[in-house]
Amino acid sequence: MVQAKIWVLKQHFEGFPKDTDFELSLEQLSEPNDGEVLLEAVFLSVDPYMRRVRMQEGDVMIETQVAK
Repeated sequence: MVQAKIWVLKQHFEGFPKDTDFELSLEQLSEPNDGEVLLEAVFLSVDPYMRRVRMQEGDVMIETQVAK
C-alpha cells in the first residue's frame, strides 16, 4: 500500500491563506492494477481563482501538476 498526502480546504479565507485554513490528511492507496500507473507529484500549481470559483470547504485541492 502507498500513502498519499492530501491537502483539504478547511475554511475559506480572506487575503492571504493561513496554515489553519488547510488540513493535511493521509489516504491509503491500493497498488496499481494492470494498465494503471502510480505517479508522484513533484510540483503543484494552485491558482488564485480556485479560492471562490472551484473550492468548497472539505474539497481536496486538485490542479495542474508535474509528476514522475
